[in-house]
Amino acid sequence: MIQVSEARRIILENSHVGGVEVVSLTDCLGRVLARSVHASRDVPPTNNSAMDGFALTAVQAAGASKSAPVFIPVSRTIRAGDWPGAAVNSNRAVKIMTGAPIPDGVDTVVRVEDTSFKDGCLVLCNPPRVGGNIRAAGEDIAAGSDILEAGRCIGPVDMGLVASQGIAQLTVYRRPTVAIIATGDEVVNLGEVPREAQIFSSNSYSLMGLVRECGAIPRLLGISRDDPVQLAEMIREGFTSDVVVTSGGVSMGDYDYLKEVLEEIGARVLFSRVAQKPGKPMTFGVMGWKPIFALPGNPVSAALSFELYARPSIRKMMGHTRLFRPTVKATMEQDIRKKKGRRNFIRGIVERRDGIFYARTTGAQGSGILRSMSLANGIIVLPEDTDGVDAGQQVDVYLLNSDDALLKGGV
Repeated sequence: MIQVSEARRIILENSHVGGVEVVSLTDCLGRVLARSVHASRDVPPTNNSAMDGFALTAVQAAGASKSAPVFIPVSRTIRAGDWPGAAVNSNRAVKIMTGAPIPDGVDTVVRVEDTSFKDGCLVLCNPPRVGGNIRAAGEDIAAGSDILEAGRCIGPVDMGLVASQGIAQLTVYRRPTVAIIATGDEVVNLGEVPREAQIFSSNSYSLMGLVRECGAIPRLLGISRDDPVQLAEMIREGFTSDVVVTSGGVSMGDYDYLKEVLEEIGARVLFSRVAQKPGKPMTFGVMGWKPIFALPGNPVSAALSFELYARPSIRKMMGHTRLFRPTVKATMEQDIRKKKGRRNFIRGIVERRDGIFYARTTGAQGSGILRSMSLANGIIVLPEDTDGVDAGQQVDVYLLNSDDALLKGGV
């Protein structure tokens, strides 16, 4: 039996960044750039107006005041997208719209709301500031600069930056396909009628959601009965994907065949028990460069083990560098007791009040109580060498939903 930290090290050492692909910009959100994006043009491409107003030379109205307003004829209108046209005479102004290019011969834009009109002339009662309300060419993006570096996870506004360069496709790391296999004679598919002692394959759908949530592509392969021949066939099929995730069949029962099947088909089992609760039978192996996560069958153990081990591995394969959930220090609101020797992962509810995180359990913590995981927005971590934690003590908490944790209790 190995420690959690050693299990994570082994898994990440055997998780390799996948290939790259060119995808449409419309499909790039959340993907990781494999190549940097370079600017080929300035943004904005020309000096342009930051306001609806009037473009002129500031010196024309240097002495403007309420008692001695300045009157300036307006020669034409420039709209966004227009060519700026001929240079503006030094004794005239042009009406200009937000985003319209600045013509030669002017050096400032006066906002509409700071002007009035009389007898066909612009009326100014205050001296304008040279350069006022003019956006310089390239002030957002300069041609030749890097706008997004390789390794960046693409966000919504990043897509706008890329589009500002006229780029319609990006080179990103490929999303791995993840084969999901449930095991056990007691498990049935949705739509089947279970016998009294049978259960529906809830793990398949929890794992499908977890795979999709971390950005990979799930493949539900169905259920293998407690038959080593069928199990071997399904796992071989699973390895046509990039990653295999199974649930059940890894404990010490007479019908838990998974570890021996893996060895029979040529996979290397790198560890088969971890000093943690829940999820002690967690097993990991590889077939060539492809990983297999053989998760325990209990619903909480399966979902939690995926969070701890499969999720960081899959994120690494997609090019991410931030592999783990964010961790915060929280003050416990109740006592929790445990036996020394294993790291305990307690499903918890985290709230932030007056800038301080507080944590409490979701209730009963049995490894078959899937609702404890559904209610949780955090995982409370109790180290191996402790026998528990008292209310008021600090603990580490992995945030499953950081937005929820920040909002609960008010901010």
